Amino acid sequence: MLVTKKKSLTALPWPATRGNETDEERKARKLRAAEAKRRNDAINRELEAERQRIHKQRAGKILLLGQAESGKSTVLKNFQLHLAPKAFELEAEIWRPVIHLNLVRSVNFIVNLAMSRGQLPRQENPKVPRGPRKLSTSMTPELRKLTVRLAPLRQVEEHLIQILSGQEATNDSGVALVQPYNPTKAPDITLSNGTQWRKAMTVHRKHSIDSMSSTASRESTEIIQCRRMLTALSSDIEALWANRSVQEMLKTADIALHEQPGFFLDQVKRVTGENFRPRPDDVLKARVNTLGPEEHTIVAESGSEKEKHYTIYDVGGSRSQRNAWAQFFDDVDIIIFLAPMSGFNQVLAEDTNVNRLTDSLRLWQSICSNRILAGVEFVLFLNKLDILESKLKSGIQFADFVTSYGNKPNETEPVSKYLLDVFIRIHKQYSPKRRKLHSYLTCAVDTKATSDIITKIQDVILMKILARVNLV
Repeated sequence: MLVTKKKSLTALPWPATRGNETDEERKARKLRAAEAKRRNDAINRELEAERQRIHKQRAGKILLLGQAESGKSTVLKNFQLHLAPKAFELEAEIWRPVIHLNLVRSVNFIVNLAMSRGQLPRQENPKVPRGPRKLSTSMTPELRKLTVRLAPLRQVEEHLIQILSGQEATNDSGVALVQPYNPTKAPDITLSNGTQWRKAMTVHRKHSIDSMSSTASRESTEIIQCRRMLTALSSDIEALWANRSVQEMLKTADIALHEQPGFFLDQVKRVTGENFRPRPDDVLKARVNTLGPEEHTIVAESGSEKEKHYTIYDVGGSRSQRNAWAQFFDDVDIIIFLAPMSGFNQVLAEDTNVNRLTDSLRLWQSICSNRILAGVEFVLFLNKLDILESKLKSGIQFADFVTSYGNKPNETEPVSKYLLDVFIRIHKQYSPKRRKLHSYLTCAVDTKATSDIITKIQDVILMKILARVNLV
């Protein structure tokens, strides 16, 4: 065996001395080294303090998932109202033109439908033959007069779209600002970015104060003119909605306009008043479509969560936008999945061969089985309970669309319980590992009930954070 003798190593002094270094130079070098170390330590302490501050401020990351028009944006607004009511109140004013646009588009939709007097495809019920149906080709003199008097609202609609988009609504803008008229649904405005219209309206509010700019004066004048036109036509708008021919026409076409997002035809006088200021429930009902995902940071204003930051991602739910979901799966604490129970007798706008409830179930199965999300807390919102109840009471039979429901009562409680059991069973069957599911039957426009649910979600997030640092 070869035995080697270890050589002893003499420790070198630090900092290393230099042969020709004088005492003064050595002293100066040591002072420089000490100062550099002091600065470096100070920077490290600041970085660590910043990391700790961010860690303490971060309350959680929440991802809202669900098909289009499932209620994601309404739930986001509920979080804003619950966590930061003062900020929510300050922002309420910028929702006024959105509410006015929702109202104008509902009116123009009815006028367009009345004037078309043509054929409507059947889209609500996939089981009913899809042959076109004839509307009454007669228009009463009263309805004809109303359509003529309300014609200026076409121009009001164009002005409001331009104001909200912050640009001219031209064909070469590269942005799909307006959806084409659909004869069975009041159309929405679609913006390329959710913060775009908020920024545009913030500028308008500033311009209304700063009258020195000629551009500001012109833009603020457009807003005022739109409001005045709505006020002047408010009685005609009310008369249109109350018109018997209009109601019969909508019923014949199976169009439940009052169940659609952005419906304000039942509150015309109030929302068109000169002193109208949107209430929280108005903001929750207001509808504006956005393309692409959005990140929202909400700073809690009070309680034990004060100054904590909640990051909420609201992603598009249409089929074309679902491929973008995966980029938000990392580092998310909770996924809130929304499934509209009222969609049992509806089809997807992008594919009229697919039932909306079936699509929600398939989407839920896909999310539950995703291994990347195995450690994420799941919250299930079976949403639009109020619309489900309205449909069942109107006589629409749930079992006609969901045959597995059988002969159970056509009532809200057993139907919602059946759906809840189905979603829970899918979660249990397809989840990569056992995890608790927090499930709720919701009506997102009910602020009190939703606020109570959000409080419970905050507790879930807190427990997850504590578990992460081994405190529970």
